[in-house]
Order: sequence, then C-alpha cells, then structure tokens
Amino acid sequence: MNVLGICILVSVVILVAGAVYVTKMVMEAKAKIAALENSKDNRAVMLPLRLQAYERMALFLERIDPNQLVLRIHNTGLTVLQEQNLLLTAIRSEFEHNISQQIYLSDAVWQRVCEAKSDIESIITTVAADYDKDADSREFAEMVLTVTAQKPVVELAIQILKADMQKWAY
Repeated sequence: MNVLGICILVSVVILVAGAVYVTKMVMEAKAKIAALENSKDNRAVMLPLRLQAYERMALFLERIDPNQLVLRIHNTGLTVLQEQNLLLTAIRSEFEHNISQQIYLSDAVWQRVCEAKSDIESIITTVAADYDKDADSREFAEMVLTVTAQKPVVELAIQILKADMQKWAY
C-alpha cells in the first residue's frame, strides 16, 4: 500500500470516529433534554399534588385541634366515656381519611403530624382518666380545652408544615 492509500485510510477512520463521537454527543444531549423536560413535566404534576397534601394536612390538624373538635363533638347529656370515645373516633377517622397524603409530605412533616395526633389523643385520654366515666362531660370538655391551651400541639405542627411547604412552593 502506498502512502496516499494509508493517508486516505487514516482520514476515513478519523472521519468515522469523529462521526460516531458527534452522534454519541448529540444522542446524549437529546437524552438530557428529554430528561429535563420529563423532570419539568413531573414537577408540574407533582407540585399541585404536594401543595394539596400540605393543605389537607393543615385542614386535618385544624379539625383535630381540640378547640375545634370539642366544639364540634360536645353535646349536653354525654358522659365522659361517651365524649372521649367520640373525640378519639373523630381523630382516627380524620387521620384515616388523610393518611394517603403522607406520600407527598417530607418524612419530618409526616412524623410531626403523627406526633400531633398522638399528643392530642394522649391529652384526651389523660384528662378522661381524672373523671368518673359516667359523669357529665361538660367539665371534661373544659379541661381538655384548658390542657390544650397550655400545650399548643396543633399550632406547632402547622408551623412545621408551613415551613416545609415553603421549600416546595418557591
């Protein structure tokens, strides 16, 4: 083979290698663009779902706040045991209704929501233990509100919820 043939062969090999390299780079760039667009689409779908979950958790916390819950549930003529059971049942029902929202919340927020629920259930149970189960529930309801005022469980959980939501929303 002569020098001219070798030069042509080397040139063809370099051109083919360059074409393969350029094609690979173009394909990688297209893949990155597609991934970025998919990520944008994903965020466009996920952000509203995540914000809705934060809204629902705020509503959940407000609904289980004893200041709201006792007003909604308390009824004259109920015994302490009846009111305690109604309050705890309402909390558990609200929780079960909203449990699926945890997949959109951060682990720290979900943990705080669960702790708030447990704290409120504990307050209700602890206060009820100080009363005769068959007594009228009026004093019991007032004591639940008094204890809750001293331990703002819901307000603290909502503050954490809001702070975490700000990270996702902006």
